[in-house]
Amino acid sequence: MNEFALGFSVAALVKGALTTLVVTFGASLVAIVLGLIAGLLRVSPLWPLRWFAIGYIEFFRGTSLLVQVYLLFFVLPIFGVALAPWTVAIFGIGMNVSAYGAELVRAAIQAVDRGQYEASIALNFPRLTMMRRIVLPQAVRIMLPPWGNLLIELLKSTSLIFFITITELTAASKLAADATGNYLLFFAVALFGYYVIARALITPVVRWLERRLSSGFVRQVLS
Repeated sequence: MNEFALGFSVAALVKGALTTLVVTFGASLVAIVLGLIAGLLRVSPLWPLRWFAIGYIEFFRGTSLLVQVYLLFFVLPIFGVALAPWTVAIFGIGMNVSAYGAELVRAAIQAVDRGQYEASIALNFPRLTMMRRIVLPQAVRIMLPPWGNLLIELLKSTSLIFFITITELTAASKLAADATGNYLLFFAVALFGYYVIARALITPVVRWLERRLSSGFVRQVLS
């Protein structure tokens, strides 16, 4: 392995890892915001909003993420809508994951004790106030662990953006392996790179939020 190939490989890996981090962060924000909105619409008492959310969720959950990304990147320009690769990567992955997240939001809201709803109605709380002040704070504690798993899946899904010309960690590892001939080393780097990102960034943040949001709740239950 000559110095030029090694230098190229290291630079490609660093750039690929940074690209993966940026896309993961951006797509996570999109997934969380859209997932929360779709999840709330999914439990709305208004049937047009509820059916819109169901259609959104079923479309993105029931079709391939790669095909969705292809549609955004290759098909939309036919109709005069050309999106940048980074826009497609962040919003394409984010919208797909938000459909799964919406179901987590729905399940968490429906898991809140029924007595909480009845007490809110008895106190004459408006539905918006009830959701914001009583139901959602409890639902967030329930949905955090599965959301952590979902964000790790989102991280791994970023490897698909290679197909829309973005060189992320997996593509960078392939370029480095091609340049040096050492496929075992660089694909091992990619393999453990995703693990390190998930273990060092996503998992600690989710667990910190769990502790932060659950500490007072746990003390209240145990007292």
